[in-house]
Amino acid sequence: MWFNSFSDQKEDKTIPLAVNGMAEDFKGKGYVFNPELEAAVDVAIGLGRPLLVSGEPGGGKTELGFAIARRLGISRLHFFSTRSVSEARDLFYTYDAIRRFRDANFRGTADEKRLEAVDYIEYQALGAAILDAHGYGNVSHMLSGERAYLHPDDPKSDLPRDQRRPQRTVVIIDEIDKASRDFPNDVLSEIETLQFSVPELSRHGTGPELKRPQTPGFPADPTLRPIIVITSNEERQLPDAFLRRCVFHQIQFPDNDRLHTIIENNLQRRMTKTGQELVLDEGDRTKLLAIVGKFRNQPVDKKAGVSEIVDAAFLLASPPGTQPPELAVRLEVAMVALAKLKNDRDILSTLLPSKAG
Repeated sequence: MWFNSFSDQKEDKTIPLAVNGMAEDFKGKGYVFNPELEAAVDVAIGLGRPLLVSGEPGGGKTELGFAIARRLGISRLHFFSTRSVSEARDLFYTYDAIRRFRDANFRGTADEKRLEAVDYIEYQALGAAILDAHGYGNVSHMLSGERAYLHPDDPKSDLPRDQRRPQRTVVIIDEIDKASRDFPNDVLSEIETLQFSVPELSRHGTGPELKRPQTPGFPADPTLRPIIVITSNEERQLPDAFLRRCVFHQIQFPDNDRLHTIIENNLQRRMTKTGQELVLDEGDRTKLLAIVGKFRNQPVDKKAGVSEIVDAAFLLASPPGTQPPELAVRLEVAMVALAKLKNDRDILSTLLPSKAG
């Protein structure tokens, strides 16, 4: 297939990743892909469409975007957490009209600095990603002001000179189904064209007129097109027009072989983060996964997902060379990670092995 730009790559753990401008050292490292998920990412990148992923809570939907960035060697990721009050504009930029009004009313008369709308604009995930993909000269009319977004191609950027250029980024739009039904409908055109405008920057009066400043049409170079990952918990049906513009993939609960690998990778990642080495031998991992399998087949209110299994494995693990308590004792402690509700905890307790003596 011609669209294999992702599956052909290997993760490079040495490349730094910045998320909304802040360094991120751990998320996405050691993410376990299966061939179906790799193919979905390949297709989304090849077609230039957002990848819409669903699946159980805690199944790795959000972390997928971080893993894609690390595997492709992309150093900038923009994260947007959808809320019930989110509006379409919030995905591109926010305008602090209240702060501007306050400054206009409380600024001293001796301060003759003109209040410019650009000083109250803050670019958000998809807006910043679109700006990153253009040369600074093409979008500089949207980047002035006291709190201007620092473009990677900006002459004032603190990046090394050889990295001051337009960049491809990853955008995560997390839990889009939390927003109102109008939210995905209102971003259809912008997601497809990767172009947006900022009406608040319009100038009027005697100065140079600039009507609805907007980003240029997206460049033809596909290697600069942002990679958009959208997650959904399927709490409600998304509009058909929105679904048509996405590549969809449902992350399935992994089999035991992949769960073994996921547990090992996450213990290694936690060791890197905390500096404490922990191990959980294969026998104990197998027993843990057997109990989880039985638990997931019970009439529980919330099934234990990958996130809960990883947390339980962390509680069961111990430093190498030490003699931990018997597994039954440790499982009683780990039960709080696997079962989050009283009814589920009662069911899980019947599946735990008996303690010696």
